[in-house]
Amino acid sequence: MAKYLFTLTILCIFGAVIVRGAIDKSAVIADFMSKGEACKAEVGANDADLGEIIGKKPASTPEGKCLRACIMKKYEVIDANGKFAPAVALKHAQMYTEGAEDKMKIAQEIIDSCAKLSVSDDHCEAAEEYCKCLHEQAMAHGVEDMDI
Repeated sequence: MAKYLFTLTILCIFGAVIVRGAIDKSAVIADFMSKGEACKAEVGANDADLGEIIGKKPASTPEGKCLRACIMKKYEVIDANGKFAPAVALKHAQMYTEGAEDKMKIAQEIIDSCAKLSVSDDHCEAAEEYCKCLHEQAMAHGVEDMDI
């Protein structure tokens, strides 16, 4: 379960770049789970909302959308105004790819595409729109999944 959460989080938040590095994966997963549980409580989301993230499905409830927004805010990938923070997303991609030039090029292209997106003023809706963009851009760049 944690593997799928981590996979989707990276796809949604960090630009969908394939990662194989010397990062502490267990610490990353634990950090994500901690943030996810905190956000679940903050926005009134439930296990089904989290299950949609795991299943790589769009959110079907307002709480599910807000769960994504909360997680993205905790990682500072969207700001307090609900807008995508490309510089932060790029820093996350840099860390997870360990700066691999080919992966960073893909990450930059994905991030640039989604940074141009005009999104809803509602932070929850905006997060869903950014996640959709990141996922679509990943597919367009031939990144279908991650091997963590």
